[in-house]
Amino acid sequence: MKLKFLIGLFALATMFSCKDKTTEEQGTKAETTTEQAKPTNVIQLANYSDVNWKNGVGITFKMMLVDFSQEKFDLISKGTQLQLADGKTIPYVGCEKSGNFIQILLPEIPTKYQAVAEYPNELTVK
Repeated sequence: MKLKFLIGLFALATMFSCKDKTTEEQGTKAETTTEQAKPTNVIQLANYSDVNWKNGVGITFKMMLVDFSQEKFDLISKGTQLQLADGKTIPYVGCEKSGNFIQILLPEIPTKYQAVAEYPNELTVK
């Protein structure tokens, strides 16, 4: 008799300890919809490094490297300046598609901007 009583209590405790997942999911959905949408003129440099590049910043070239998409290419083509993560604005002279990348052409080697420009920092095209 005591065993049946203990099993019954354990079953009740298990049922009441279960959380209602639907309210948790609704709370999560509400949080994601209240987040701000990312501006459409924000890009990140490519996460690419080798002897000539470090996280999308040219070490030996007067360029920055961005992963190609037609939207990014159109945006960069229309702009003339990049606003870096620290708020500083630098001009660029053009861009060109090269394979799976967009090369942003600069008037100087961008190594002095590397810390605030490299991937994963966000740059604003102006």
